[in-house]
Amino acid sequence: MPSCEENDLQSMLRAQACDFCARILKEDGLMPQGDEGLLLLRFRALKGAGYPGILIPTEMGGEGGGWAEAAIVIEELALADPVLAMMLLSHLVCTAGLLLWADGRQAADLLPPLARCDVLGAVALTEPEAGTDFADLRTSLERKGEACYASGNKCFVTNTAPGEESGLLAFLKGPEGIAAAYISSSSPGLHLAHRYRFSGWEGLPNHALVLQDCAFPAGNLLREGMVRDDLLSLFDGAALLVAAMAAGMARACLETVSRYAGERRQGGRALAGHQALYFRMSDMATSIESMKISLQAAAGRLDAGDPCHCELCMLKLFVSGKLEEIASSAVELAGGYGYTLKRRQRPHRERQGR
Repeated sequence: MPSCEENDLQSMLRAQACDFCARILKEDGLMPQGDEGLLLLRFRALKGAGYPGILIPTEMGGEGGGWAEAAIVIEELALADPVLAMMLLSHLVCTAGLLLWADGRQAADLLPPLARCDVLGAVALTEPEAGTDFADLRTSLERKGEACYASGNKCFVTNTAPGEESGLLAFLKGPEGIAAAYISSSSPGLHLAHRYRFSGWEGLPNHALVLQDCAFPAGNLLREGMVRDDLLSLFDGAALLVAAMAAGMARACLETVSRYAGERRQGGRALAGHQALYFRMSDMATSIESMKISLQAAAGRLDAGDPCHCELCMLKLFVSGKLEEIASSAVELAGGYGYTLKRRQRPHRERQGR
């Protein structure tokens, strides 16, 4: 059974990720929100630490890590900046799909630019009508000689922006079933439609895509005739990273409100001195520790190749639900400052306390 404890290398990676967030992301205080261009620059700073290639083998320019290492980086990054963590999550899921389905030539051509972060990795699955139901895809695939053509609409595609080179792991409806293809954002017939703006995710480069006979090389067609079970390995990894991101965000909530509760005085003493509030923060800390143990165990099973689809679905449900509870508790505990504490945060280095 995989261990629930981090090994020495994973502990070193966590410390390095924490230090990276302190030095690069938060050295000048909070990053301005809502600036898509600045976020893209910040994302490219991640390549100095090797995070965009953490799942890619070293012989292809990556770091040769697994899902456990990716989850650690996502968690620490989400503690500092959830929007940047979401961008890295999308990039990593794209690279994971190529690792699963690309043949030797395709992998050698497509993975090194993703490892170097020359190209932003994106996943084009969701559609206006079908949602994320990959059994009901509407975007069609047609093959004509040495070229393939995709026609349809995709929505909520993270890591797409005007003037940026993105590589899309696109799921299409082929003549034999589900097909996976790698499509460059500069392909003829691919158009960025409106940009989505999400409350609380300011600056996230996320767009709707229109594919009008979008042409791409037949050599970028990764797999055809896939069924649901063929996709589970990829989406299990994605579920793990979503849970890791939620865990990092929950930690940020607890750290912020704990600091505030130690500073804010009410009734002649600090908020943390009121037993009822202390109990609530203890419940939050207990939930976060449960997240950490569950994440490490699930990542170990995924890296070992053990069947764990149901466990990962339950983990994602558990962690995201607890995040909602912890965030709501943090807002309540902060009272009138509940929606303004973000601007009061200190740099990430001071908040870690390691």
